[in-house]
Amino acid sequence: MAKTQRTQQPHGYDSSLKDLIEQQAPAVLPVLLPGVVYERTLNVDMVRSTMRGDKVYKVTYQAEEHILHLEFESGADSEMTSRLLAYNSTLYRDHRLPVISMIIYPFRVKMAESPLRIVSKLRELLTFHFFTLPLFCLDAEQFVRERCVSMYPLLPTMQGANAALIKQAMDELAMHYREDEITLSQQLVWMQLLLARTDTISPEEKNKIQEQLSMYDRLWEDNPKVKKTLAQGKAEGEITTLQRTLVHIVSLRFPVLTELVQERVKQLNKAEELDQLVEQAVMAPDEATARKMLLGPPAV
Repeated sequence: MAKTQRTQQPHGYDSSLKDLIEQQAPAVLPVLLPGVVYERTLNVDMVRSTMRGDKVYKVTYQAEEHILHLEFESGADSEMTSRLLAYNSTLYRDHRLPVISMIIYPFRVKMAESPLRIVSKLRELLTFHFFTLPLFCLDAEQFVRERCVSMYPLLPTMQGANAALIKQAMDELAMHYREDEITLSQQLVWMQLLLARTDTISPEEKNKIQEQLSMYDRLWEDNPKVKKTLAQGKAEGEITTLQRTLVHIVSLRFPVLTELVQERVKQLNKAEELDQLVEQAVMAPDEATARKMLLGPPAV
C-alpha cells in the first residue's frame, strides 16, 4: 500500500497557523488573496475517509460569492494535490459555489504544482487549478511598512525579517493589543514558534529576536488567566492531533472501519485514552481486533 510521503512533523506549526488565521480571518484573508471580502467561517466536517480540511470560509471575490479553502503545509506531501481536489469537489457539492483552494507554505519545502491534470491515454480528463502561497517568498518589511498587524506573527517566515524589524512589529503588537493581554500573548507565541523553524533569518538574528521576545515573558508568568488559556490551547491541540492520528491509522490499515473510527473519536476527549487507542490501532493484527477495540469502552 502506497503511503503519503511527508517531511518533518508539521502538526504543531500547521495547528498554530490555523489558529492564527481563524482569529484574524477578516483581516488576513484579503491579504492572502487580494480582492477577497470575508463573510463568515464555515464549520465544515470533512473527516470522510482520511479527509481533513483545514480552514474554510464563505467570501466575496470579484463581486461573486465563493468558498475559500485554505490548507497549511509545513512539510512536503506527495498526495497534497489529490487530497486538495477531493476537498474542492466535496465543498462544491455541499455549497454549489465556486471553490478557491489555496495551500499556504510557511517554510521551504517541495510545493505542490498547479494545475493537477488527470490524463488517460493522452486525453485530458480533468484539470484542477489551485493557488499556492509560499510565505518565505513574501517581503516582511512591506507588511510592517503598511502596518498590516494581522500578519505580524508570520513575519519570521518571510524574506527580510531581522531583529530590528521584528522588534518594531512586537512593539506595535503590544500597542495594538494593550487592552487584551491574552491575544497579545497568543500573537507572540505564534511568532516564537515560527521563528524556531524558519530559515529566512540567520542564527545570530534569531538569538536577538528570542531575547526581545523574552521581555514579554511576564505575560504568561504573571497572568494566571493567560497561563490557563495557553495551557488549555496546548492540551486541545494535543487531543485534536491524536484524534486525527487515530482516524488516519485505522483508515489506512482497515478502510472498512473508517466510519466507525470517525464516530468513535467524537466520544473521546482525553489524551491518555486516545494515546492508548492509537497504540492499539498500530498493533492490531487484524480487522476483527481493531473493530473490537473501537467498539469497546474508553481506555483507562
